[in-house]
Amino acid sequence: MKTRGVLVLTSLVVVVPLLGCDGASRRASARLRTENASLQRQIEGLEARTRELEAAVTAKTSGSSPELTAINTPQVATLSVSSMSGFEPGDTPDSTILEVHVQASDGRQRPIQLVGPLEAQILRPVQGEPPQVLADIRLDPTQVRDAWRGGMFGATYLVPVPLSTIDLPADSPLLVHIFFDDARTGRRLESTGSVTHTPSTDSP
Repeated sequence: MKTRGVLVLTSLVVVVPLLGCDGASRRASARLRTENASLQRQIEGLEARTRELEAAVTAKTSGSSPELTAINTPQVATLSVSSMSGFEPGDTPDSTILEVHVQASDGRQRPIQLVGPLEAQILRPVQGEPPQVLADIRLDPTQVRDAWRGGMFGATYLVPVPLSTIDLPADSPLLVHIFFDDARTGRRLESTGSVTHTPSTDSP
């Protein structure tokens, strides 16, 4: 009986480390798979950018008709402040972030990429006086490209605007004025929307 007990204990001692090693191995494998997937996405992104640059070079050196290309290239036709725009908590109790979502579409009402600088002005209406400018945010063309967001409700360009809650009228709309200078055509497009700030009713 004593010999049998020793064998059982020995088996347990052997099995436990094996199980521990197996768990560590699975965790290491999962970490490697995650890192590999991340690297693969980075490689695919770099390859896509390379193909895009190659296409741009080809377009400049090709002998195709500029008039035909211009006619069939989609252009920005409309700009609007999306209803997805709204407020998010700021870093302090007296601050908030107005996330302005800008939508752009071509002449057939299809989403289109913006190429050029974008400006967002936040204004508070003042009775009997010109609106008060609370914030003025400008994005350069690279920042505009990085601001693109895709989702189930369509593609938008996100412009986060820090604001002080002290300056915000309760349950009264703020005006959001958008300016976009189209680098492809030299045109300036404008659009105005409104977003209402509703103070939180959560108790401290």
